[in-house]
Amino acid sequence: MRLFISYAHVDRPLVAQLVSILRAGGCDPWFDHRLLPGQDWQAELLRAIRACDGFVYALTPESVASEWCRWEFAEAVKLGKPVVPVLLQAGTQLPDALIRLQYADFSDGATPEAVAALMGGLTRIAVRLKPGDVPPAPSQPRGVPAQAQPPAPDRLPFEPETVLIPAGPFLMGSDPAKDPNAIENEQPQHTVTLPDYRIGRYPVTVGEYRAFVEAGGYRERRWWTDAGWRVRGKESWTAPRYWDDKKWTGDDRLPVVGVSWYEAYAYCRWLAAQTGRTYRLPTEAEWEKAARGPDGQIYPWGDAWRDGLCNTWEAKIKRTTPVGQYYPADSPYGVADMAGNVWEWCMTKWRGGYQKAPDDDPDGDFARVLRGGSWGYDFHRARCAVRNIYNPHYWNYHFGFRCVCAVPSDPA
Repeated sequence: MRLFISYAHVDRPLVAQLVSILRAGGCDPWFDHRLLPGQDWQAELLRAIRACDGFVYALTPESVASEWCRWEFAEAVKLGKPVVPVLLQAGTQLPDALIRLQYADFSDGATPEAVAALMGGLTRIAVRLKPGDVPPAPSQPRGVPAQAQPPAPDRLPFEPETVLIPAGPFLMGSDPAKDPNAIENEQPQHTVTLPDYRIGRYPVTVGEYRAFVEAGGYRERRWWTDAGWRVRGKESWTAPRYWDDKKWTGDDRLPVVGVSWYEAYAYCRWLAAQTGRTYRLPTEAEWEKAARGPDGQIYPWGDAWRDGLCNTWEAKIKRTTPVGQYYPADSPYGVADMAGNVWEWCMTKWRGGYQKAPDDDPDGDFARVLRGGSWGYDFHRARCAVRNIYNPHYWNYHFGFRCVCAVPSDPA
């Protein structure tokens, strides 16, 4: 069942949990699709409403007041779409048109009763409001829709777009009772609690990395670790490998490849200095939470593999693809390309299983963790809990990375 979720941007962490529940129940929610530059927001939203089988209104004071939510609601009613209200915040003054409709009450969280009510309502949705029941909505709503947040006004042209990952616990690792492909170094599944942070919506792209190369990043010692600077000199690195091969760099939206852990680390140091924000490589736990959400999904979109949702060996593309092409497979937080395309370097040193505490010290030449699978690996390696390991000087056309940024330096 295809569902359109109407919500206010401020409620996104709450809606992320709702999306996880809907996906686990076999639904296909239209949630936080990235609208590309040049697209008409209103036309794309209308297209998604037309394509949906049901309209879910996530009710909070902010969404009820939002002109965009009111417009989406009115358009859904005009198109005869069944409406299912979901109350996210107690005390919300419901629109008159929804007062007579029973809502799924998530104001106390995802209780078993709330989940049962929601899924039961979706399997039997039959209520179709009449256009006359809904107050007129503005034809040109002010502001921006939740799914089309503009770039942060102070984000520099070469600076990666980031997504907020809210503070709280998540399930890290694999449970073999749930995932038959779980292996020993992914176990035991355990709860990890992290503070707020922001992570790159996409892997660092060719265009973003080019700014580092052209700024002399390979000539300035201050960005590199001691071990990285020695390897850079020994190998005479002046840019990533394949930098002159258009197959890997012919489109600025391709993820950068051919970078070692040392280069990824140096780029983050340089980016932090240029922006005044605390950019760095993600820890292994930060990467995994952003990929799977709080409930330990096996893949970014849910627990079952689905063909066509990412660039792995099964896609037979045999190369990287521009970031953001597989937006229906974004994680519950709206982070893209977390399965396939490129393996991504993490800050964390390899430690085998989870019995040892993580070590994120950047010094030395210790092997580091990579996450996410790539275009050249099968779908089993694209599971969110899969861990890869390589020495920090190693590079190939399967390896890229993304950045994280501390919330006190939040660009948005």
